[in-house]
Amino acid sequence: MNQKWALFSFQGRMRRRDYWLYSLPVLLVSLPVLFYSASGNAGSNPVLEVLSLVIIGFVFWASAALNVKRLHDRNKSAWWVIVTFLPYIGPIFVIVELGILDGTKGPNQFGADPKGRGEPPANGGSAGNKDTMTIDI
Repeated sequence: MNQKWALFSFQGRMRRRDYWLYSLPVLLVSLPVLFYSASGNAGSNPVLEVLSLVIIGFVFWASAALNVKRLHDRNKSAWWVIVTFLPYIGPIFVIVELGILDGTKGPNQFGADPKGRGEPPANGGSAGNKDTMTIDI
């Protein structure tokens, strides 16, 4: 998967696994900045203050891009990202809707299924072949 697309683009769909694999590092990058800002030291060093703003800007953009792609996978408009900013409801919405629930099977209005469900087999085999079994997680 392309990291530039994952962190900066608002187009397409993203499966849960990839959402978590990108969201957790973004969260880990933001925690030291939030602790530094909350400690009251933010105004003491202008260079660190600017660096903190740049990092928080990146975290905001990357989180929004990841959330929008997960919403697209759930066949929801990007406007639903507003719910993520609501106190108390937002974190629950992110964990349940974006992090736990599966995306729509097959293609939807936002693109092809990232898991490849609902598409013809790539090898041109018959649909009645029961020699293989796949499990979607």
